[in-house]
Amino acid sequence: MPTFRKYAFPSQATADKTMQSLQPHDNAVPLGEIDGFVCYDILFQDTPPAAFTPYIVWPAPLGVHSFLGWDEQYIIDWENHHNESEQETE
Repeated sequence: MPTFRKYAFPSQATADKTMQSLQPHDNAVPLGEIDGFVCYDILFQDTPPAAFTPYIVWPAPLGVHSFLGWDEQYIIDWENHHNESEQETE
């Protein structure tokens, strides 16, 4: 199932290296530099590769960009992530 995620990389070189694992039908949109990080929104056609895990961010939905038609899936995943985070801190 396609997956929409948001990422913040410490540098463009790190982003470029990590994005070498993108598949042909994945879609990466550069958002520019935000708070000193190089940011991208990526719509994966499947599960995101593990190389992206350290760079995932969860801004309050939906941030500055969204993929048309994927807002609902991102919001559900965002809510699940925050619910899990809250349970871990209890």
